[in-house]
Parts: sequence; C-alpha cells; structure tokens
Amino acid sequence: MKRGGAAAALGLLLLWSSPAFAWDTFLEEGRSEPPVLEAAPDLAPLIATPPGLYYVTDTYVQDVVTSSGPLTTYSTATVHESTGSYARVLDTVPTGASSAFDGSAFNGRAALTDGRSVAGTYYENFVFADGAFVPISIVFFQDDAELARHQATTKPPVTTVPSPAARPSTPRPLVSACCAAERPVVIAVPPAPTKPVRPVISILPVSIPLTMVEVLRGRAVTLWPRAFADGREVPVRSWTVVAGEAGDALATAGSGGVPFRSSWSRLAPPGGAYEVVFRIEVDTPETGHRTVDGAITVVVRSPALQD
Repeated sequence: MKRGGAAAALGLLLLWSSPAFAWDTFLEEGRSEPPVLEAAPDLAPLIATPPGLYYVTDTYVQDVVTSSGPLTTYSTATVHESTGSYARVLDTVPTGASSAFDGSAFNGRAALTDGRSVAGTYYENFVFADGAFVPISIVFFQDDAELARHQATTKPPVTTVPSPAARPSTPRPLVSACCAAERPVVIAVPPAPTKPVRPVISILPVSIPLTMVEVLRGRAVTLWPRAFADGREVPVRSWTVVAGEAGDALATAGSGGVPFRSSWSRLAPPGGAYEVVFRIEVDTPETGHRTVDGAITVVVRSPALQD
C-alpha cells in the first residue's frame, strides 16, 4: 500500500516538472515568442492647437547647397522626428523678395550668386509650457535653384594702356642712391610747454613777497629779485634794473645770488613814491629761458638829510 502511494506521488511530481505538459499561451496562437509591445503614442498631438499651429514631425538640421553642372540647388535638410514642439508659417517669399522677418531667423537667409535672396518659407517654433504655447525661435527653410551664367564667347574688349614713354612725366628731385639711406630723418618737435613765471621782490633771500617797502632817507636797503613757477621757487640766473628810480645803487645788474642794494637820499614828490622795475632772467627745464619784469614801490620817509 505504501509502495503504491509513493509511485503515484512520484508520477505526479514528474507531471508538474515536464515541459511537454507546460501551458504556453503563445503556442496556442501559433507563436513561439512574446509579442513586441508598441511604444506609447506621443501625447503632444492630442493637445488642441490654435488655428495655423501644427505639431512638428520633421525637424530642421541644416541648410544644403548642391551643384550639378550649371544647376545649383538651395534646400533644407530635416530629420523625421518629434521634439515635442509646434510651428506655424510666418511668410513664404519668392527669389529676391524681401520679408519682414529677414534677419530674425537663427539660420539666416542665403543669397544667390547675383546677390538676390533665395526663396523659401519662414517658420516660427513654439513649445507648450504652463498651459500656453510659447514662441522660442524662427527658422528659414530655403527652397530655390539657379543656373550658372555662361561666359560670353566673344573676347572682352581690350583696353589700350599707353606706354610709359607716352605718359607725361612728373619731374622728381634727384636723389643719390648711395647716400639716400644715410640722410638723417628730421622730425620737427614742437617746443615743450613752459610754465608761467611769476616775479617776486623781497628784502631777504627767503621771506614774504613785497610790492611796497618803506625806508628812511639815506638808509640802505637790500632787495632780492626772485621767481616762482607753478608755486615753486626757481633759481634766478640774473637781474637788471630796467626802469624806475634806482637811487644810489651799488649796482643795477647782478647774478641771482647777489641782491640789489641801494639808498635814496631825496624824498619823492609829495604824495609820490619811487618805483624800481627789475628784469629777472630764469633758465630751467621747467620754464625754459625766460625773462619777466617785476616792480616794487619804495616810499622814502624822513628825517631828512641836510644837503
């Protein structure tokens, strides 16, 4: 009894594991492989588009220009694919005609060999975002052709060029070939701008400028002719008394390191004064060689000296 039960169990186990008895739904349909599932359809075409707008299935790749003998063709290469974008026609233009969209396409618009613009169509591209169609670009699809112009069989007219001997000659200065390279090139250099010079008279080598000084009758006084340029003192090369009343001066000219020294033994007319005018000479890189005139008023006071 036990032996018969074991045999039945073994036979049932073999029945489950045998492939000959397995249930194959594909075999019932006469196929040995499962069917290939088709890709899910693009949902973009299901979106309702405004009039004139359509779903793009051929995408722009590049402009193409091909030549076959005398014929040149201007076309546009595309690839059949969907990028989820939309488009509409903006303008279709013939050869040589202008368009309001010239210059707006990202790929431009070519021209024929004679300069005329090629024929074609402007398209505007859109994407659907946030429930609205948003314009993103403009593209030009060129579609044109031209035949090469044949060269004229007749020879072009020959232009007669007069020989050099027949041309009027222009006299030129004679230049020695051996010495032309040795001649120095002279370049005119404008003089450097010079700073204005301001004359100053003081009673000490370094003191405040004076325009008037009071002295006692017959008493000697020392005056220093000085000069300033751009707020800085510059050395005086020489000075000379060129006008006025110099009094009993020891010298009426001198170098910059020597002062003017004088005294006045007579009083000026009532209400008047003496004036001394110095011509001051400077010669520095800042000022160049310059001369300026500076004056000082001398008022002579009593006590009067007896003549």
